[in-house]
Amino acid sequence: MRMKNKRVIVVAIATLLGMSTAVTTQAAGKTATPTKTTAPTTKSGQSSTSSSKTASSSSTKPIPAATLVSSTTVDEELPYHIDKGYVYTSSKLNKQAGPAKDFSKVTWYTEKKAVIDRSAQGSGNSVWYYVKSGSGAQSGWIGQGNLEPISEGTFDIAMKNSDYFKNQNIICLGDSITKGYDGYETLDNMGYPNWLNRYLDTTVLNAGYNGAFLCDGGEQETTGDLTPTVNSHNFKNYDVATIAYGTNDYGHVSNSLSDIQTTLRQNIKKMKSDNKNLIIYGILPTTRYDSNTNSDNIIGKGGFTMNDLRDAEAEVYKEFNIPYLDWRKDTTQLITDSNHEYRLYDERLHPSAKTYQLMGREIAQFMINNYPKDKIKTTKKTAKTTTKKATTPTTVTKKVAKTPTTK
Repeated sequence: MRMKNKRVIVVAIATLLGMSTAVTTQAAGKTATPTKTTAPTTKSGQSSTSSSKTASSSSTKPIPAATLVSSTTVDEELPYHIDKGYVYTSSKLNKQAGPAKDFSKVTWYTEKKAVIDRSAQGSGNSVWYYVKSGSGAQSGWIGQGNLEPISEGTFDIAMKNSDYFKNQNIICLGDSITKGYDGYETLDNMGYPNWLNRYLDTTVLNAGYNGAFLCDGGEQETTGDLTPTVNSHNFKNYDVATIAYGTNDYGHVSNSLSDIQTTLRQNIKKMKSDNKNLIIYGILPTTRYDSNTNSDNIIGKGGFTMNDLRDAEAEVYKEFNIPYLDWRKDTTQLITDSNHEYRLYDERLHPSAKTYQLMGREIAQFMINNYPKDKIKTTKKTAKTTTKKATTPTTVTKKVAKTPTTK
């Protein structure tokens, strides 16, 4: 009763003084909700609450290690990419190098195939590959089901300024090196034209033919020689063409350099007559290593060296103002005396799958660097200057970038 009487008296006094009863009740009964208080902070500025959360998250249990059951060396290195799963740092599969999205533009080559037991991780045996990137800078373990051949799926490695070739059709004319032969078998969709498809992000037709000649091959002639190949195509259907012949003319027939030059001229004229706007690139032959000897200065069956052949082809390309790739002057020195035994799969003439990628990259960059300046489409943006403030709000539409799909 005494407390109640005191409360009534306090309320009456508060009313006379103009105070709210809510505040008076809080003062008299001390039952209102307490005000929020800030958790004490540490010297670093973090609250003790956040510190405790950090401590609890660091106590994650380590993933048990998987066990390597068996492994074998992969004899044939073919290019792959990864669009799902993870890359692991070791065969223990308990530490990730990162998810697939972190390696979306990396080309992988398999070096080992292994069976790994993941019983300790709640799974059984499965097949894994030890892989390295084309540059050799990255490596790791990837599950068999997550590796996809570069000829399949979307693999966006388009180069800077590859949009010069947007929506253009490219045709590649050439011999077995254009076709993608490695000295033992033709690598399906692994030749440099396939890489041009990726690096230039456009449609590329591989018209290469194993054993083809630039000039008349006589008894050894093929339907893939330069003249029959040019005659069988209407170049109105193409925007760009590459020409890469000559190594078989050096090693297998006795045509003269004059014959070779005449044939090359005639075919370029025919291609240009089909399509005066056709962009042509020449690709000179790579070095041969017959009997493990550099052929650059060795006289072949036709009575000329490989360097003589390259110079003769280059003269014709110059006549037509056609840019040509001369591997002798290429800064990366793709195939040399010191690396030909592993850059060439047969150690003599034909590139390995990995070398075909390097060729594709070099050729693509050469094509971009030598794209006709007058054909480069430019968009001029004119800035409009206004003196009045806009009274109507502007609606901004965000453009969603489409993921390029290669065929």
